[in-house]
Amino acid sequence: MKKTVFIIIITLLTIGCNSEIKDSESKIEIEKGTEVTEQEAPEPNEEVLETDTPESQEKTDSIIGSWVGYFKEDTKEDYTDKAVQVDGAVYWNRDNKINISIDKITDSLVFGHSVVAGNNRPFKGVVIDGVFSVKEPGDDKYDGEFKFKISGNKLIGKWTAYKDINIKHRKYELEKRQFSYNPDIMLERARQYVNWNTYTEEKITEEYGEGQFEEWISKEFAFATDLIYTMNASNTLLKKEDVENLKKGDITIVRNTIYARHGYSFKNRPLRIFFDAQSWYIPVHADIKSDFTDLEKENIQLLLRYEKNAKEYYDYFGR
Repeated sequence: MKKTVFIIIITLLTIGCNSEIKDSESKIEIEKGTEVTEQEAPEPNEEVLETDTPESQEKTDSIIGSWVGYFKEDTKEDYTDKAVQVDGAVYWNRDNKINISIDKITDSLVFGHSVVAGNNRPFKGVVIDGVFSVKEPGDDKYDGEFKFKISGNKLIGKWTAYKDINIKHRKYELEKRQFSYNPDIMLERARQYVNWNTYTEEKITEEYGEGQFEEWISKEFAFATDLIYTMNASNTLLKKEDVENLKKGDITIVRNTIYARHGYSFKNRPLRIFFDAQSWYIPVHADIKSDFTDLEKENIQLLLRYEKNAKEYYDYFGR
């Protein structure tokens, strides 16, 4: 009698030619806001209006700017169990790095914007007795209200979405950070890049006794190798021979690291959790088309040419 057992595993070898390829059409994900364009003049920043006294101006200046950290689920309000777990390859608890930027304070009025998960949303509100209450416009699915205070060098608070989204309540404890573009910064070995949206499956059957068989599904995911820690497409002009033999995951990360250096906020989840783990990374913009250097533009175009047809490389963790 045949016994069938289905076990999802990840094999030690790259899938052979008889594997079923899930996403058989090779695709390149180019996020909106990263397209290579001609340089445009940046929009001038709003000026901070002066307050009445030097002391209050000094206090205001210490608050104005970017506050950065993780936007976490507030489990005291609700627990959604929305974590993403891909076998042994990746675990993501849905925390995202956020930048709450306070841009202007006039009397008790506060103006600023939030940048998280590819969204750049303005907010405005009031500050009363040291408590900030600011609201996003409400015309986006993920808009909500922030309430926070600044204690020492921390901005601490909570956020509530207007709509019933997956995670309606979040909390955060942020530090003051200043973004500065640095073409020489390299990736840290903080977290492995695994693209759980791209994988192969293969059905494997083995006989382990007379007339008895074990059957399982082998699943393998695209990922990046250690080569990503040795390449820099922001300060080195790449040549054909540098990229023609790279795996797709490597090319994807080398290209997207250019965007991360410019403070691009990623919508793509596998990319987002990878770059959020980089200590130097600050999400600042949802559109960086006009920020690239000429060298970066050349490298992006070269990388895109080879990325589409590059061979997928699959992570493995053993049965």
